[in-house]
Amino acid sequence: MSADGSRHSLFRRLLGQGGLYALSNLGVKAAGLLLLGFYLDPDLLTAAEYGHLVLLETTAQVLVIVAGLGIGSGLLKLATDPDHANRRDALLTTALAASALCGGVALLAVGAASRPLAAFLLDDPEATRAVWLMGTYAGLKVVAAVPYIVLRVRERAGLFALAALTEIGLLLGGVAYFLAAEGAGLVGVMQGFVLAAAGAVVLLGGGLLRSLHWDLDLRLVRPLLKLGVPLAFAAIASIALNAGDRYMLKAFADAEAVAVYGLAAKFGGVVNMLFVQSFNLAFSVLGLKAIAAEGRGAPLPFHRRIARLYTVVTGWGVLGLALLTLDVTAWLSPNPLYLQADPLVLPIALGFLVYGLYFVGMNVLYAHHATGTIAGVVAGSAVLNLLLNAVAIPALGGMGAALTSLAAYAVLAAVTLLRAAQVGGLRVSLRALSTVVAVVVALWMVAQPTTAWETWPRLGVRIALLASYPLVVLALGVYSRAELRALTSRLRRRG
Repeated sequence: MSADGSRHSLFRRLLGQGGLYALSNLGVKAAGLLLLGFYLDPDLLTAAEYGHLVLLETTAQVLVIVAGLGIGSGLLKLATDPDHANRRDALLTTALAASALCGGVALLAVGAASRPLAAFLLDDPEATRAVWLMGTYAGLKVVAAVPYIVLRVRERAGLFALAALTEIGLLLGGVAYFLAAEGAGLVGVMQGFVLAAAGAVVLLGGGLLRSLHWDLDLRLVRPLLKLGVPLAFAAIASIALNAGDRYMLKAFADAEAVAVYGLAAKFGGVVNMLFVQSFNLAFSVLGLKAIAAEGRGAPLPFHRRIARLYTVVTGWGVLGLALLTLDVTAWLSPNPLYLQADPLVLPIALGFLVYGLYFVGMNVLYAHHATGTIAGVVAGSAVLNLLLNAVAIPALGGMGAALTSLAAYAVLAAVTLLRAAQVGGLRVSLRALSTVVAVVVALWMVAQPTTAWETWPRLGVRIALLASYPLVVLALGVYSRAELRALTSRLRRRG
């Protein structure tokens, strides 16, 4: 097959697999919207309790990254490396066993520190049961990460989507039972989390064990950790970049401020999950395969094309989210406190848009084994974010946290793309990004006078603005006429 045909094949696979990941994430986010209906109900959780839940979720994310030691990330690289093609079963077996050990250690560590964790996260040193459940959930997620990676490496996007939807279904059912039916409060929510993670471990772990020959090889632990640990540090720094502002808000304000910002971050997370992570789940594998096929030092046309397409599509998602958050929030909760989340969504969502471009550059650095560079760049951006938060949050509150996150993500993406250009020859035009951001902000500002309108007239205007986005972007020349004609021609042929 020609190089051009190979790129088209990868492009089609990216669209197909990315679409499946996006559909599964859409289902996950739809279930998350239903969960917010429980979380924001003042009869089930107070605003302060929801703030505590945000902190527990954030801490669990940190624990999963720390305890996982990057084993999943190391597995992703080694399992796609032709040099290890004859050791696939040994790689998977060893990674699964090591992750199970790490998950158990994480749970014991949380148990030992349960009282101080409860004092900081929940404002009650006696509320250790919720902390223990959080630790159990994190330990189980460490184990479940390996079979999820295996499904990605095997390009089984459909099974990945089914597993993710099953897990979120268990979570939704568990929260509905323990929180709504039993009235167990924050403890009930965490019981639902544990139920979902345990289901994922049983289904995915059991399926993985049935599909491979048990071949534990401790010699493979070292290469897994060598590749994975730097990325684990990068992921920890990424969590600090993404979620450190919750802890800063808790330190400078209170749990209710965390609740408002946490809700805005949940909405912003729609962009992260539906666009950024869906894109990265497929691209992280196919991008590595594209580099292997094109050769190191190639101009990487696949990466350039995908970066522009991702920017345009995700920009539309950012605009839709920013325009519709107000009405969705009012529908979810009668508590007017949560309406304060609306203006925070746009900068948070724009930050996630830029974050996706970081993954394009990271893919190139990853292919060149520059994992230490990745860790250093993410850590530097996280430190910058925390420093900016220390200045901005006392002055601007949640808006300060949102703006500093956007600034830190911009620095992260810019430095990563620059290093990818130096190391791997990647050249990504920033014209598409600047155009998309300008259009999103301009249309959002046009919509702001409608905030005080009645619901249906406001929604009508905002949906019209959202529909105008692709026309405005294309009119500004993000894609040339020749490119549009070529795309139309390909669609006609396939039609």
